[in-house]
Amino acid sequence: MPAGEAAGAARGMWGLEFAVQFLTVLPLSTPRRSAAAERRPSNVAAALPWFPVVGVAIGGLLALLDWALAPIFSVAVRSVAVLIGSALLTGMLHLDGFVDCCDALLGTRSVERRLEILRDSRVGAYGALGAALLCLGRFAALESLPVSVRAFALVATPLLGRWALVYAVTRYPYLRRTGAGTLLRAGGGTLLLTSVIALALLLVCALLTAAPRVEAILLVGLLAIVSLGVAAAWTWWASRRLGGGLTGDTYGAANELVELAVLVVVPPLALLAGRLV
Repeated sequence: MPAGEAAGAARGMWGLEFAVQFLTVLPLSTPRRSAAAERRPSNVAAALPWFPVVGVAIGGLLALLDWALAPIFSVAVRSVAVLIGSALLTGMLHLDGFVDCCDALLGTRSVERRLEILRDSRVGAYGALGAALLCLGRFAALESLPVSVRAFALVATPLLGRWALVYAVTRYPYLRRTGAGTLLRAGGGTLLLTSVIALALLLVCALLTAAPRVEAILLVGLLAIVSLGVAAAWTWWASRRLGGGLTGDTYGAANELVELAVLVVVPPLALLAGRLV
């Protein structure tokens, strides 16, 4: 293999490993590499196209958990189990970002003060209320999922949530001088590639779990439009509140908001897709 191709393959594998390590708590046994090589922007940025793939893996594990519990427990208990499983798999990384954004971006404050609050690990009233409402919304959406689209929704939700992270990373400047966002920003040209991968995976999931071919294509298209709308609206609003850029917390909040939107809209969009066919 030529040196250039070998280097590209190595970056791709490092990108997958970084994506798994960054988005989940799953342990990876990897060969020792120099810290400088692992943190090289081009290598870290190679993780972005893998984000939807990791999202599918997370969703697949949650769907498997839900399926295993189905013969024993009610939908409500399974929905709680899915919420707990999601929190454990991700280490509540994105939920923490959402909570911080509630504290920082709501209310009347200066940009400097908002950025200070985002650095603060303490949880305020806005954050506590936001976390409670988000969890209640996710539980209600999970409990109301019809059997016909439940597995698809469980896989599509983290898939599109991780795509939203890439959208946020690539569309707006990163406001910190240090942090993972400064490295991920080097992958600014990967949004198109990541979107293609996400749509392909979403279509495969729809065909396997939810709908016939034409109906599945319509469902995926409608779901992509909703996800793009939520991600675009959130990042635009958050960037205005922060003076023209985003932080890692706003990335996590984008994931949480898109995930909630997907859970809510999958049933009506599946019904609409069926009627359009």
